Amino acid sequence: MKIIHLGKFCPPNEGGIEVFSFDLLETLNKKGIKADLLCFGDSTKEDICNNFKYFACKMNIKLNSAPLSYDFVKTFQKIANDYDIIHIHSPNPLAEVLSLFTDKKMIIHWHSDIVKQKVTYQIYKPIQKKVLQKAKKIIATSPQYLNTSDQLKDYKDKAVNIPLGLNTKRLEIKNENIEEFEKIKNKIDNKKIVLAVGRLVEHKGFEYLVEASRFLKDDTIVLIAGGGLLYDRLQNKINDLSLSNKVLLLGRININNVSIFMKNSDLFCLPSINESFGLVLVEALYFGKPLVTTNVEGSGMNYVNIHNETGLVVPPKDPKALAETINMILSDKNLYSRFSKNAKERFKEFEINSIADRLINLYQEVLKC
Repeated sequence: MKIIHLGKFCPPNEGGIEVFSFDLLETLNKKGIKADLLCFGDSTKEDICNNFKYFACKMNIKLNSAPLSYDFVKTFQKIANDYDIIHIHSPNPLAEVLSLFTDKKMIIHWHSDIVKQKVTYQIYKPIQKKVLQKAKKIIATSPQYLNTSDQLKDYKDKAVNIPLGLNTKRLEIKNENIEEFEKIKNKIDNKKIVLAVGRLVEHKGFEYLVEASRFLKDDTIVLIAGGGLLYDRLQNKINDLSLSNKVLLLGRININNVSIFMKNSDLFCLPSINESFGLVLVEALYFGKPLVTTNVEGSGMNYVNIHNETGLVVPPKDPKALAETINMILSDKNLYSRFSKNAKERFKEFEINSIADRLINLYQEVLKC
């Protein structure tokens, strides 16, 4: 069985979708499935990463967040017939358009609707419709997203729910990771740690977590790991509210160092106001961290974090609710212990071997169609 994945960015780029897809490709190949990746990069080349082959294609332009590449088109035309199934990680307009010009069976991995590009989406919508009609199967990453997606509402009959997952090997902690945490240990001053990880952009809702820190107990500190456009704005808010002893912006940290911060934290919080899935929550489950997330309609956060089982869910944009919930979990040993135990158990569903097995079963089903 040969599968070509059409993704966005090539190694070593590792956003949430890339982390998942690279882990998945590695695991599929270990299980005897020939799974390669066609992706966008800084140059055009073939290479190997973690046991899978990828075809990097130089990106010529990015149009409304959609990468475009002449080499991507040429490479697809050259290699498509070598594979049994085309597996597209969407949204990816160029890959989706190319899939219409082949008779290969196609699976769409639906990571999110096209939301921000409202004007250009109206132009693209008829093409998207043809792509979804042609797809043999559509993978939704959570039942919540599938049930609320406006763009998938007419295709639920061919949709299956398979969540994102992680390779536990990625979560191993090495000596150099420990050194990274030691650099800020003195600033923490033995306080309980509330960790948040993500790009510093509006939809992550970190400004509400900063505001929530005003109401946290004095023995608690918030660490926010991530870089982005809002760094200065968040730091100014911390300074203006005199919260430098309650909130620490770590800036962008290497993806390999996230685990040491996760292990040393006491609780993980994702205060997003818009979130398709939130793969970082799965990492927190692995380390047995109680979760505090926001009740965003259709978000996979509500699938990963089961309210009152692995943590608690609060309304979005509500700093006081965030603070009260965090305080409650950190001050109740029995509640904390129950959430922590359940988190470790829940991680099993998201372990990459389990996800890969479900994908292989889906591939076999599609080939029989």
